[in-house]
Amino acid sequence: MTLCALPSDFNPRGEITPPAYGDHYLFVGAGATAAAPEFPAAAGLLLTGTYRVNGARHTVGEGEVFFVNRGSRLAVMGGAPVMLFFHTRFADLVMFSLQYGEEPATMEMLPYDFSYLERVHADPALFDTVSSLVSLGSSCSSFAALDSDMTVRALFEDLLRKNQDAYMRSQNIQVVKPSTRLEIFKRISAARDWMEANVNGDVSLERLATVAAMNSQHFLRMFKQVYQITPHQYLIDLKLRRARALLEGSDMTINEICAEIGFESPFSFSVLFKGRFGQAPTYFRKG
Repeated sequence: MTLCALPSDFNPRGEITPPAYGDHYLFVGAGATAAAPEFPAAAGLLLTGTYRVNGARHTVGEGEVFFVNRGSRLAVMGGAPVMLFFHTRFADLVMFSLQYGEEPATMEMLPYDFSYLERVHADPALFDTVSSLVSLGSSCSSFAALDSDMTVRALFEDLLRKNQDAYMRSQNIQVVKPSTRLEIFKRISAARDWMEANVNGDVSLERLATVAAMNSQHFLRMFKQVYQITPHQYLIDLKLRRARALLEGSDMTINEICAEIGFESPFSFSVLFKGRFGQAPTYFRKG
């Protein structure tokens, strides 16, 4: 991995095709004046800055990550951007390695398509991982270089799994045009992300539909096609998984956990928890 300062222009010759990177490149900018005009992006991750991607403006804040697809039109608008672009052939090399256990010495491969993930994701763990690469990339030690390579490999494998899951779920959407399917999937995923970020708040079908820029009945149909359950069922499962984490990792009482995740009745919470995990909350904690 190569650590670089943010250049003033990624594309001084006006190329229309994405660059071919022979290494992972981590670009770091600082200050509100950090900016770079539009250029064709390699596949990568964007942190802590304001960007324009294919004409749409996105602000990526603390704990958030934007997956940018290879070939997208990217401009840096400001902030303190951190951008990790992957080795051009890395997706194919990793996929080949995962399937066959080794990486080919030479092979002509097509770049991997991450368009189903191209949006802002609230992912504090991934944010922290990429942020940690900045300090690793500035170290001259071979151990730090190895650590950064292993870190990039691990996060990229996770990215591939997320992308594969997104693609498979998108195929449940019953429309003819692939571009329409992609747009619907992105809107539904954005609403799901909002639901996960606001799991303890006031989550309604109408609010989710607004996030997805759809009417509520259309959103309900599309959500069920993508995730095979209703938004309400998805929300209940989120709350129950949150409750399980609190049972495992906190000293909160069951009544306190029930109130924390937004259940009014400890009895209904207990029934739902047992149905989801096979044990009532009391016995789950004892076990």
